[in-house]
Amino acid sequence: MKVSLTDVFALFFAMLILFISEGYAQQGAPAFSDVDKIFQTRCDKCHSGSRPPDGLRLDSYNGVMTGAKEMKVVVKGEPAQSELVKRVKGISKPRMPKDGPPWLSESDIALIEKWIASGAPE
Repeated sequence: MKVSLTDVFALFFAMLILFISEGYAQQGAPAFSDVDKIFQTRCDKCHSGSRPPDGLRLDSYNGVMTGAKEMKVVVKGEPAQSELVKRVKGISKPRMPKDGPPWLSESDIALIEKWIASGAPE
């Protein structure tokens, strides 16, 4: 089988595009540390410590993923089904954070939704 220089370049560029695309996809997925900044600023005041409301701790990844006493608050890959999103948007009551308004900004909510949609990575 004879391989031309054009074939080599085509294969090289195809591989390059795959690697670049994967790198951008990974960069686009927020990590817990990104949403944790929001939680620290707006949520940890109540949802941390030894007796958080409904047992929901938002001060650690494990706390968020464990959820409240009676429900998970994050459904990986499903922001619209996640109670956390419903509460910060005011779809479920009480709206969070309880000391709002001001509520979370649209960009903060979008970041939380993107984190959950990408599988809520640690």
